[in-house]
Amino acid sequence: MTYYINRAEARAKARQDLTIFREINYIMEQILTDAGNGLYQTVVDDGTVMTESTPTVTATGTVANPTITGTPTIELNGTSVTLGTSGTNLNSIIADINDAGLTGIVASKSATDHLVITYTTLQSTTWQLAIGAGTANTDLGLTDNSTVTATNPDSVSYYTVWEGSSSDRAKTDQMQQVVKYFENLGYSVDQQINTTTNKTFRWVISY
Repeated sequence: MTYYINRAEARAKARQDLTIFREINYIMEQILTDAGNGLYQTVVDDGTVMTESTPTVTATGTVANPTITGTPTIELNGTSVTLGTSGTNLNSIIADINDAGLTGIVASKSATDHLVITYTTLQSTTWQLAIGAGTANTDLGLTDNSTVTATNPDSVSYYTVWEGSSSDRAKTDQMQQVVKYFENLGYSVDQQINTTTNKTFRWVISY
């Protein structure tokens, strides 16, 4: 026997994903926090699939098991870090970078023992990690005066659908379901451009 589903059933199945659930729950948690602090409005401009505005950038050195000599430097986002203070092997290099406490930057190593620099970007029109002309670059397999750009998160696609420069029925429906959920609870819901990135939007919930 052939099995059919009608339009309403098809839409119900399409909506059975975690995106809407997680978006709503994140926003609701922020509302509970803000209301508890005496606020009458909640703004969510990061931290969800639809609003993410601080994606991560990863730069990986091309040299396996790198070692350094003396106290060379690595320059990340305009800040120079001196290496070799705790040793010359990869673990020591990682420790020196992390001990420098650079905003959003964490050093680690890959499964193949290459240096990995992970940068959680700030809200900005560009999401990039800048690698300067550090004297340790050759040993680490990094390129002088280069930039690594984050891959656009899904939030950029949601933004282009919302502002009308692209079309995606699933994303449109997901955003509408979030709006409908909070409006049914009596909240005023607005989507606004995140003017810090100019390529993502933010939720503004008033109560």
